[in-house]
Amino acid sequence: MNSVRGTMIGVAMAFGCLLCSAQEAPGSIRQMNEEARMSALAPVPSSEVAFSRPFEMAAAPSSAGLVLVPPKNRFPRTASTGFFLLNGLHLGMAIFDVEMTQHCLADHHCVEGNPLMPSSTRGQLGVSFATAGLGALASYRLKKNDSKLWVLSPTVGIIAHTLGVATGFAHR
Repeated sequence: MNSVRGTMIGVAMAFGCLLCSAQEAPGSIRQMNEEARMSALAPVPSSEVAFSRPFEMAAAPSSAGLVLVPPKNRFPRTASTGFFLLNGLHLGMAIFDVEMTQHCLADHHCVEGNPLMPSSTRGQLGVSFATAGLGALASYRLKKNDSKLWVLSPTVGIIAHTLGVATGFAHR
């Protein structure tokens, strides 16, 4: 109950101060309205607009008042064609690498070079999907932060799985 009383007292004091300042102001109400309209039409510095409003304000010709201009998109599109192309190629080469490895293992011509990789198809696909997904996530975050290093993760994955596929073709 004390917070309600404090709020009411604060509102009453603020309203009383506004009335007092309006009574002491020189000039008429018409002059104050004209000054308020002119200050509303004044251009706002871009530094203040960026922090205070989501839209920029521009003075309109004639007496239309303020016109809201939507902000320009400052950030490039993150999920672009190049992003999907590189990460899709990484995932495709990972699947192709697993299939070539399984074919080579079934013919007993080779062994898995990665000791941490499971021997089953499902296990290898699970590990490959997880690493390709984490690489895509890292790539997305880097591209979202406008870093040129976003191509590093899918490119390394593509090269590694291309070497795995080439090894599978060599031991055919």
